[in-house]
Amino acid sequence: MSIVVAKRTGEGPARAPEHRVWGRLIKMLGSRGWILLVLFLLLLVAASIVPDVFAPHDHDAQNLRSRLLGPGESSPEGLHLLGTDTLGRDLFSRMVVGTRLTMFIAVTATLIGAGIGVLFGLLGGYFGGRIDRLLMRLGEAQTAMPMFLVAILLLSLLGPNVGILLVVLPCLVWPIFARVVRAEALRLREETFIEASVATGCSTSTILGRHLLPNVAPRILVLCVIEIGHVMLSEAGLSFLGVGVQPPDTTWGLLISEGRPLLAVAWWLTILPGVLLGISVLVLNLLGRYWEARSGAAG
Repeated sequence: MSIVVAKRTGEGPARAPEHRVWGRLIKMLGSRGWILLVLFLLLLVAASIVPDVFAPHDHDAQNLRSRLLGPGESSPEGLHLLGTDTLGRDLFSRMVVGTRLTMFIAVTATLIGAGIGVLFGLLGGYFGGRIDRLLMRLGEAQTAMPMFLVAILLLSLLGPNVGILLVVLPCLVWPIFARVVRAEALRLREETFIEASVATGCSTSTILGRHLLPNVAPRILVLCVIEIGHVMLSEAGLSFLGVGVQPPDTTWGLLISEGRPLLAVAWWLTILPGVLLGISVLVLNLLGRYWEARSGAAG
C-alpha cells in the first residue's frame, strides 16, 4: 500500500522497478485480457449480490457421507466442482456465498477509510499551516504503528465480529488517501481557477466540494479500486488468525482458515479459496493501474 503513496508524494525513484513490472503486465494483457478482467470483476459483483444464482448447492447443507470429496467428485446430491469440506458442504457454493461478505467488508471499509482520508487531505492541503501539520502528523503516527498487530489486539479484546472489522480496517487505509489528496490539494490551490473562486467570494465548502474534490476524484477512484484488494487481504489475514469473521458467516479468509488443519489430506479446502483471493486482488490491482494510466491520474 505504501508503494502507491511513495510514488505520488515524490518518493518514487526507489519504487520504479515495481511500477515497470505493472507497466509490462498492463501491456501484455491486450484488449481481450482487459475484457476478461472486467468480466471476472463483474462476476464477483454479481455473486456478491445474488449468490444463490451461482451456487449449485445449499452452501450450508451437511452430509457426512460426502465429506472431503475431491474436486470433480460426485455424491448423491450431484457434482461437487471443487470438492466438499469436513461436513460434506460443497466448497464451490461456500466460496460463492462467501463472496458477498468478503466484498461487503472490503468495499465498505475502503469507502469509510477513503471518506476520512479525503476529508483530512482536502483540509490539510487547502488550509496548510497548523491544520495540515496536525492532520499529517496524525497520519504519520498511525502509519508508524504496526496497525495489523493493533487490529489483532483490538479484535481480541473487543471480540471478533463484522462491526468491529468495519471500524478497524478503515484505519489501515485512510492515511494513504489523506496523503495523496493532500498532495493534489497543495498543487491545485495555487491554480488560477482556485484563486478566482476565492476572489469571487466562494465559500470554503464550495471550493473544497465543487472545485478541488472533482479534480482529485480520478486519483481517489484509482486508489479505491487498489485498496479494496488490500483490505480483502487484511480481512482474510485477520479471519485466518481467528480474530476476523466467525462462523456461521463465511468469507474467503475464513474458508482458508478452516481448511488449514487439513492441508495435507484435503489441499483444496485451503488452496482454492486462496487462489480465488489472490486472483481477485491481482485483478483489482491491474484494473486500478490500467485506469490510472488511461485517465492520466498518474501525472
